[in-house]
Amino acid sequence: MFRILLRGNRYRPDRLVTLRSGQINDWQEDLAGNFEDDAWVFVLDEDRFGAGMVFKFVLGERYWMLGDDIRLQPMAGQDYLFADDTVEFPPATGAIVENGAVQQRFFPPNLDESILYDVVVIGSGVGGGIVAEQCADLGLNTLVLELGSYLFPTHVGNLPRQHRVETEVSKHIWSLWDDFRVVNYDNAPGSAYQGGQGFCLGGRSVFWGGFIPRMTWWELDRWPQTVRWYLEDTGYARAEQLLNRSLQQSPYQDEVLGYFNREFRDYLALTAPMAVQNTDPARAGINAGLFSTADLLMESRLTGGLGGDNLTINLNHAVTELQWEGDRITGVVAHDLISDRRRVYRGRAVVLAAGTVESTKLALLSDLADPGGLIGQGITDHPIYFTHFALPPGAPLHRTDAAAKFILRHRQAGQPDDQGQPRHRYNMLMELGADFNQGRYLDPEIVAAMAAARDRRQLCELVFLFDAPLLERNRLTQNGPSYVWPLMDMHSPGVSGAEWEEINRVQGEILAALGAEALPGTPLTPREADPGGVAHEVGSLRMGDGDGGVVDPGLRFRGYDNLHVCDLSVFPSSPAANPTLTLAALALKLSDDLHARLR
Repeated sequence: MFRILLRGNRYRPDRLVTLRSGQINDWQEDLAGNFEDDAWVFVLDEDRFGAGMVFKFVLGERYWMLGDDIRLQPMAGQDYLFADDTVEFPPATGAIVENGAVQQRFFPPNLDESILYDVVVIGSGVGGGIVAEQCADLGLNTLVLELGSYLFPTHVGNLPRQHRVETEVSKHIWSLWDDFRVVNYDNAPGSAYQGGQGFCLGGRSVFWGGFIPRMTWWELDRWPQTVRWYLEDTGYARAEQLLNRSLQQSPYQDEVLGYFNREFRDYLALTAPMAVQNTDPARAGINAGLFSTADLLMESRLTGGLGGDNLTINLNHAVTELQWEGDRITGVVAHDLISDRRRVYRGRAVVLAAGTVESTKLALLSDLADPGGLIGQGITDHPIYFTHFALPPGAPLHRTDAAAKFILRHRQAGQPDDQGQPRHRYNMLMELGADFNQGRYLDPEIVAAMAAARDRRQLCELVFLFDAPLLERNRLTQNGPSYVWPLMDMHSPGVSGAEWEEINRVQGEILAALGAEALPGTPLTPREADPGGVAHEVGSLRMGDGDGGVVDPGLRFRGYDNLHVCDLSVFPSSPAANPTLTLAALALKLSDDLHARLR
């Protein structure tokens, strides 16, 4: 016998390491070892490898070590030692499956498959989380099925931040997204999609920037009239109340707004509305911070009563199929990742809210009716162009200890040109002092180090966000069972030559007036963001009047009496506005409709 040892503390027993060999079952069989004295130990019979051994280590029975195969000519009684800092695995991209103490205490699952729930919600992000919490508050017995685990109890912006001590604009408010996003799709040749999914309690709402503008009349032009009327009447106001809309005012913010309204009269300068709850002095309150449905759902579960008793959340449940008979969904099939078994749950109503990619994948896996051939077609992310820059000491609005965040919108935005196309179809979002915007600093030494790194320069960002119709050539397809990743064929809608010239001209005028400087290696010209990079992709299960959509204006999936969709997949266009506020408003309306129907 001989031994192979992988020694070190990077891969302890909670991170299973196995071994695969070309001589045993053609690389298909995992050879198990034991973790002893800080090493994974594999005891093998040298007689099985007379011609030499070829093998690789495998992490979590899924991720093969990087680099060349390891080759040995094993000898009896020998130890072959490998240090774990010399063995690299690719980054894990699957959903985190764990069942820690907090999850066990506050989110115990109900695995009784005989229960008929009023509402079964698939996904716990902005759409699904709000629908579930509101339906439970309205007295409906509600089950949430979430593929991910309990990760954070709140938005990551309310946690200690991941700051960068360097002269570079950092999105530290949601920078942990890169550590926890899941990439579970393949790109077709030429596809530009670079998104990811948030599989955890709260979904992608745990990782977002908190910007909640309303869509304007010209952005809503492609939307069903009844939906437009609802949003403009009460929908947006209700959503702003739930998301804790605030306008972060300060003397510096007022100074900046005054400057832009004087110097750039073709544009309106408006404080950016944010989903941030500030201190309530009357109640001696502590800031609640940025909104997330992880917060919303956990508060409901911790409180009980007031709807909390009507809410069940089954984490680590990967929904793989919707069973249906005729025009009704009769079962929601899920793989319980903790127990590793199939379970089927039932609801009088089912809400598909797993996100633009996952909801579409599930609709395709379930072979749902699609008379218009629109499931998966038109998935689109609006064009986004951004520039990072700095204001040096002496610039008109330069500050080292202040920040401003605001929108610039052309006063003639949406007005048709000679060809009937909307002009100035963009919002500009600007941050001056970007490292302090929505900042949270516990250690004053970090603030001092950041100031030293930027040499008293003020870090800034300018972003153009365009409205766009759905790009019909884009498509998401599913070629195989649930474990097969969907195939994304997604391209940017782009902008016209005249629009490209306009944003370059406008940006040039603004940066010149501000006395802006380029950051190292960063030109002062707009750069296009990757489609999906900030999770604004929409349209794969679009809503429409008549037969013009996958779902109707009430978000009911056409052809099914008890199936609804509530995530960004239902958007019939990709607005210039961040889509979160609009999705929250749609979720509130759907909750009311389900209550009226099921009570």
